[in-house]
Amino acid sequence: MSERIPALKREAEAPRTRRGKKLLRLVIALAVIVLIVLFFRSSLSEISEIRVEGTEFVSREEVIRELGVSPGDSFFFPGTGKLKARLESLKPIESVQITKNFPGVLRVEVKEYPQVAVQLAADGKMSAVLANGLLFPMPEGKLLDKPILSGWQPGDANLTLLCSVLVSLPNYLLADLSEIHPDPSTSFPDRIKLFTRSRFEVTTAIHLLEDKIAYLSDIVQNREPGRITMLEADYYSSYSAENVTEEPQ
Repeated sequence: MSERIPALKREAEAPRTRRGKKLLRLVIALAVIVLIVLFFRSSLSEISEIRVEGTEFVSREEVIRELGVSPGDSFFFPGTGKLKARLESLKPIESVQITKNFPGVLRVEVKEYPQVAVQLAADGKMSAVLANGLLFPMPEGKLLDKPILSGWQPGDANLTLLCSVLVSLPNYLLADLSEIHPDPSTSFPDRIKLFTRSRFEVTTAIHLLEDKIAYLSDIVQNREPGRITMLEADYYSSYSAENVTEEPQ
């Protein structure tokens, strides 16, 4: 009498498959780590070029020195936020935009405070006056299309205030101003006198100028040369009318 021998059970293939997948993942992870290490040791992870744009009163060398990085340094560290913070010490700079263009290009776009005036020193040297009140050497070849400040003392708080107001003037009106000097009075310690290239003489106060811009602009564009007073009340008289009044006398 013959007996049937039971068939041997096959080992489950699932554990072997799982082991194979784990080994594959480990190999891939190691390969990725090796590639990352090789990448950060290669020139692709380094700064190859630093482009600085928009500078006039601060030099490219000053910007790069404050950034604290140079070609060959890490492209990824420090981040753009930290680099921007480093440039805050440069006073001519109003704002800055930093971008990283792979591979290796660090781009710095600088926006400086605009120039609003020119100051002439006793020795004849000219300085550019920026909207934040700071003085910087006049760049060579720059046009003298801004008003000249005369009679102002260093550190005068009214001068800083004046610069912040001048930046709000229309470009054509700012370019028309030829000279500004202080003319304080008891009632108006910040009173100033303006002279324009279009032959107007203007008396006003710094704290009033921003509100009086529309009146000043209208007179300069539509009236013949004369005197303008813009204080508590506004007055205008042409030079020709003054001459007619003076003749009979």
